[in-house]
Amino acid sequence: MKTYFTTILFLALCWPAQRLSGQDSLRLSQFIAMAEARALRGYQAQIELEQAKLRYALAKANLLPQLSATANLPNYQRTVSEIVQPDGTIRFQPVRNNNSAIGLRLTQDIPLTGGTLFLQTNLQRFDNFESADQLYNGTPFRVGLFQPIFGFNASKWQQQLAPVQLEEAQKQFLADRAAIRTEATRLFFDYLYARTELNISSANQQSNQELYEIARERHRLGKISDSDLMQLQVNLLSAQRSYQNDLQNFRDQAARLRAYLGESPGFPLGNPVSPQPPKANTLSVEDAIARAWEARPEPSRLRRQLLEAEQDVAQAKGEGGFQASLTASLGFTRSAQEVAPIYQEPLQEQLVQVQLSVPILDWGAQRSRVRLSQAALELQQRQALQQEVNLEADIRQTHQRLASLQLEVGLAQELMGLAVQRFDIAQQTYRLGGIDITNLIISQQEKDLATRTYVYALGDSWQAWYDFQELTLNQ
Repeated sequence: MKTYFTTILFLALCWPAQRLSGQDSLRLSQFIAMAEARALRGYQAQIELEQAKLRYALAKANLLPQLSATANLPNYQRTVSEIVQPDGTIRFQPVRNNNSAIGLRLTQDIPLTGGTLFLQTNLQRFDNFESADQLYNGTPFRVGLFQPIFGFNASKWQQQLAPVQLEEAQKQFLADRAAIRTEATRLFFDYLYARTELNISSANQQSNQELYEIARERHRLGKISDSDLMQLQVNLLSAQRSYQNDLQNFRDQAARLRAYLGESPGFPLGNPVSPQPPKANTLSVEDAIARAWEARPEPSRLRRQLLEAEQDVAQAKGEGGFQASLTASLGFTRSAQEVAPIYQEPLQEQLVQVQLSVPILDWGAQRSRVRLSQAALELQQRQALQQEVNLEADIRQTHQRLASLQLEVGLAQELMGLAVQRFDIAQQTYRLGGIDITNLIISQQEKDLATRTYVYALGDSWQAWYDFQELTLNQ
């Protein structure tokens, strides 16, 4: 027949032994769901994903035509200005005029070449109030091209980076959610460990109290020595002390969980319920590695970092050496005392301009900048290979650890059951006088150790399970 302690131990591992909060129990799946909904890291992951989507939308918007309007209305001034005369002398004359202008400009970037196409129109009106003159100047239509030659094409690199950055952010969001589950599992089992220790110390306190009362009666009858009675009293005091320490530790762990969830001290958690061992992993190592490289953010991050390093090399080459640019435009323009002739009889306008910039003496600065960026690219390539090796090694090790722990937790569970039964028998035998106090204490210590071993093995198994899920993002 099972004793009182067996009931206590069962409650310690499967049901809340004591109601310390507003709800009865807390399961691992419940706490993980709460962490995903409430933890700060989850909020940060969501914000970072939204920021990445906005950056991608901005990059795509930069590919579309941009229309802008300009206006200078009014531009009035009344002052005295110096006027240079034909003979070189200066005369100061009063000036009172208004020089207003409006315009529209449509631009379109060309990512392939880094150039810019533009269309524009504008109209300017000048009023000289001193002489009562009025003059208009306008450009009904102008189309043009600005094209850097041999320069750094920032637009092309931005368009290459934008989809990779978005892909990385989307995968990082999933990885962050998996990391929350892993972190929540660790916190939950820290909470469960504290609850288990409290349950053990509570059961030991009650068991030692019961044994001490029996021992006092047997001592009164002269069946045990003073030494045995004192030993049981020491055990009782130690159990009471352990219970107080474990109770405080349990409260501390509960406070950590509430803080992680961002909740107040009064938020009800409930007592942790020991889960069943995780299901057997059926994913092979090779499939896990393939899955990780498909779903994890690291491959996208490596591609992004390599692209950024290549961009730095291109920028170092394009901004420090020979540079040229072509500006060409064709349109119509005219000035008149009225607006109508500007649009009815405009004059043709052409512009072709080539600008050159050739460094003659820079003391090797350009060569050094290029070499620095190339060295950074080479280092990034080497780091990418190393990170690939590290990720594969982590997956293999976690896969092996998970398989080993799933076997270990089964053995620990069986060992705990035997230790509990042995302690039950030892208690009954001690009450009948069949064993001494030393053997009873040894049996109790073995029972406590087996209980702790099982709970810690269970926690390690679940932690390895979620570590593996985080590494592979395999749901």
